[in-house]
Amino acid sequence: MAERSDYRRGGLVVAWAVSGLSLYLTSLILGSRMVFDGFWTIALTALVVGLLNFLLGPLLSLITCPLIILTLGLARFLVSGLILMMASWWMPGFHLASFWWAVLAAVIVAVLNGALERVFGVR
Repeated sequence: MAERSDYRRGGLVVAWAVSGLSLYLTSLILGSRMVFDGFWTIALTALVVGLLNFLLGPLLSLITCPLIILTLGLARFLVSGLILMMASWWMPGFHLASFWWAVLAAVIVAVLNGALERVFGVR
């Protein structure tokens, strides 16, 4: 018998909540350099970042592929930082101090996402 997808059992919602929690914790770590106006701003920013990663992430990774290979993958954080900056431009109530703070936020979000996904069992 075929097993139901994790997404059908709420896995997508859990992944969205984990992303929002990672963004919130990152804003606590970075203080005034990454600010959200409220809960709904965090939730919508997690959604926007997820959509941008889905839609633009592969294209940006392809464009920066030589740099990603040269830096053994570390340049992927530059792409993630750019996606966070784009989200801050489009989301009222979400503010990042600069691109380099966005890159640091991308590193912190990646670490927190990995830890929280392991804790909550998100694949």
